[in-house]
Amino acid sequence: MKLLLQRYLAAQFILPLVVSTFFFISFLLTFELFRLTELLVTRDISIWFTLKLMGNIALTFIPLSLPIAVFFSTIYCLNRLSSDSEYIAMRAGGLTKGRILVPFLLIAGVLTASVYQLNQNVIPHSNKAFRQKINFLTSSGLLAGIKEGQFFTLIPNLTLFATRSTKYGRNLQEVFLHLKENENSHKVIQAEKGELIFERSPETLSEKLTLTLYNGNIIGQSKESNLEKILFEKYIFPISQQQFDNRFSIKETMLTSHELEGVLKMTEAEAEKVYGFNKKEFFNAKYEFWNRKNGAFICFVFCFLGFALGITGNRGKSKNSGIMGLLCLLLYYGLYFSLVGFAKKGTIPIPLAVFFPITVMSVLGVWFYRKLDWQS
Repeated sequence: MKLLLQRYLAAQFILPLVVSTFFFISFLLTFELFRLTELLVTRDISIWFTLKLMGNIALTFIPLSLPIAVFFSTIYCLNRLSSDSEYIAMRAGGLTKGRILVPFLLIAGVLTASVYQLNQNVIPHSNKAFRQKINFLTSSGLLAGIKEGQFFTLIPNLTLFATRSTKYGRNLQEVFLHLKENENSHKVIQAEKGELIFERSPETLSEKLTLTLYNGNIIGQSKESNLEKILFEKYIFPISQQQFDNRFSIKETMLTSHELEGVLKMTEAEAEKVYGFNKKEFFNAKYEFWNRKNGAFICFVFCFLGFALGITGNRGKSKNSGIMGLLCLLLYYGLYFSLVGFAKKGTIPIPLAVFFPITVMSVLGVWFYRKLDWQS
């Protein structure tokens, strides 16, 4: 019977947990996609690419959303059990508060292990993939800048003008090009029409942009400083063969935990040589290492604290668990970011700044747990 009741408690906890996790991730995802709206709607990308981008973003939000979802789901579940007098019935049936707590902590333990594993390699890889896709969208924006009747100057040393242009400049009419090869060499190309061939690989995220011109002429300067004119029926002009290489720098969120552990053993000069980190990025890398450790255990501690806050209506007394839970969150994150600020200045060690707030939450959880008005 006791095992059956614990399964019942776990089932009552899982549904609000799933719903609240989905809500918090969707909430954060909405703000991120709102920021990326212009990139997404002005680029010629597939639905599959967009879905993979959303997946990369959503995955990185799990360590942030899951602890809060666990916290409020636990409070909600225990509030409901208290208001329906179900917990009183369980206590009358011989279950101690510790036995009622067990299924919640078991689920929190599984989530803690899952977040820890995600933080090791999966989320860093997702961060890197997300940054690559953003770089991919940004570079492909060159096509969006080609508009008929306007000079296009986004590519260094190149000016393009076309009297007519289809969507994203793929088909051009009456094309004019001015190319600056060096300080003393310029080239002018005129053509009846042109076609942009934009090749890109969603797998490798490499891109290549080529302009094919038809029925035109090239006016340039020869080695003897004389002007020369060349007529052509078809001319393939490679605007840039390597314009769209992966140009983003490595960030600490893209490194695996093993790589971050290696950064901890480096000096600032070594980190700059290996990863190109400056002083601020070197601190961020050390902070990221410890924050990943802390991020996993928050689920477990918040579940325990939420359980202690969620029990209401004991011996005629009641408490507003939602407000108390919100105050605990404000205390935790206020203390957390304040201490991280001190750590950034070198006043306190990074591990102390990261783990002290969660220790305070653990002490609060024990205090509220011991205040529950029943006998263990």
